[in-house]
Amino acid sequence: MLDLVTVGITVGINVPANDRLKVAGDVDAIDVAAARAEFDEGRWTRWNLVRVVLSVVAFAALWDLVLAGRLW
Repeated sequence: MLDLVTVGITVGINVPANDRLKVAGDVDAIDVAAARAEFDEGRWTRWNLVRVVLSVVAFAALWDLVLAGRLW
């Protein structure tokens, strides 16, 4: 379940933000400060941290199942 939430965050928040940054254009031809402000780096970073935490928790739960002999 946590993996699905992680994928949902990736698809719904992080990838669209990355795509908006990519559409801004070549770094040598754009106003980098404006593109970065529109990107909203703080929002991207917060949600990326949530993804990392969820991924670590999901892996820990899986590893606990393996060590308990309930998986493999």
